[in-house]
Amino acid sequence: MDAIRTFITEHILAYGTFAAIGLVAAFAAAVILCFKMKQNWVRQIPIMLLSLVGLIAGAKLFGMISYERYLRSVGIRDITIKRLFNDSGIVFYGGLLGYFGMMWLLFWKLLPKKRLAWDIVAVSTPLFHGFARIGCYFGHEMVDGQLVWRPCCYGIHMENAFCSHFWDSRFPTQLFESGFNFLLFGILLALLLTDHEEKRRGSLIRIYLIAYAVFRFIIEFFRGDEVRGAYGIFSFSQVVSLFILFGVMLAWILKKKKIVKPLPPDPFDPEVERYDLFIKTETASEEKTEDEKGFPEGKSMDSCSDKQTEEN
Repeated sequence: MDAIRTFITEHILAYGTFAAIGLVAAFAAAVILCFKMKQNWVRQIPIMLLSLVGLIAGAKLFGMISYERYLRSVGIRDITIKRLFNDSGIVFYGGLLGYFGMMWLLFWKLLPKKRLAWDIVAVSTPLFHGFARIGCYFGHEMVDGQLVWRPCCYGIHMENAFCSHFWDSRFPTQLFESGFNFLLFGILLALLLTDHEEKRRGSLIRIYLIAYAVFRFIIEFFRGDEVRGAYGIFSFSQVVSLFILFGVMLAWILKKKKIVKPLPPDPFDPEVERYDLFIKTETASEEKTEDEKGFPEGKSMDSCSDKQTEEN
């Protein structure tokens, strides 16, 4: 482990490199899944790429908000936007919400089969995050003009045999979170490929958000980077986790109670068109059968009415 860590910290800008690997892996997985699931990748992939603008903006914005909270907690009042921008880092939750928010706007306007699109996003996102957290573990910091190994998103200090193998005897929250994200990627991928029920399309994004929010809330108790700020006994990310859990569960409950109306059928989705045509054909057939019920075989209501008129 020490030899690998020394090579990476001395020869590779770790976070940027691993984040780039994660992006390539995530988008490669998204393209493959689009082909596999017969999704329009020519539309979906450019939308996902464009949404990276929201990811960067959201990550930096949340970094500034959490850093401002930290500065106030240590008694610093001379806080400017310039200082917050230059000295703050980035926060994953801000990037996630910015990425999803911008994607939601673009999906709504430009993409048919939106629920399948969200399933593919749900699968690819933890794949990127798993690689990015490895980059957090091998992070650098400039000290006296030299880059030295100093992980970001590190854990609390623990005096035990396990933590002694890691930086400053701290709990390796980055590696645990990386492993969780790779596990979540595998589970969501299996669900997408094995569950063919159309009515459950779009549910993977809810599973992802709930699973990650619960995990993040728990792992934050082992985080030691106070610079992210806190609200009482909870960290900034724990507060965001609670809001995400509440929002997702509320949306699910409202949908179950049919308070939230389902989206209208997409006119550009051929599956929807075939389904509507089938319903119309069945309805017309039932109406015709109901009209002709009670009349001799081969005769309609109109022919019997004409015969009765002639007899009169």
